[in-house]
Amino acid sequence: MNKTSLTYYLFSLFLIFSIAGVSASDNPNGKTPENCSNFVLIQGSSNINRFEFIHETPRLVSNKQQTNRFNWQQEVIVPVKEFTGGNQHMRKDFLELLKATEYPVIQIDIEPKNTEAISSPAEKRDLNATITLAGHTHKYVVPCKISACDSSEILINGSLKVNLTDFNIEPPKKVLGTIKVNDEVFITFAFKHEFVR
Repeated sequence: MNKTSLTYYLFSLFLIFSIAGVSASDNPNGKTPENCSNFVLIQGSSNINRFEFIHETPRLVSNKQQTNRFNWQQEVIVPVKEFTGGNQHMRKDFLELLKATEYPVIQIDIEPKNTEAISSPAEKRDLNATITLAGHTHKYVVPCKISACDSSEILINGSLKVNLTDFNIEPPKKVLGTIKVNDEVFITFAFKHEFVR
């Protein structure tokens, strides 16, 4: 093995182990969303590590037409560049992965499948979710937990698995293909919803 090949080989090993060693923790920035708080968490992995990024202040868009618990839809706008977690190198890769420059927001619309879906707290209720990410929109049925926050608010907490390729995102490869991001990512969210009386 010549000197150039050895140098390249050692550099590649260093890079691989450096990236593996800085995978995101279970709680980005040491923060855990508190009860009755809004957040969107995106988790994924590669063949050597995990990544995890959180947005703790998604913008909830109110619907003035909502009058009760049986007639509502929650629209949530999440600026992609405001996700935090991991290190700056991983965050840069994450923003490129989600095409943040071209598509600066993720939109999530939540609505009940039927009028009983959010009439009372429940451990599991299926809700309809429409997610727009990187310019592509897909619909899902998401199992959610419905919790009471106070007399006028509920918390909707759900988690779903999506494929990057569903949103026309090709899972990237790094270091000559030795690091490959998995197609599956997990989106976990919690949104407060206030009902007009």
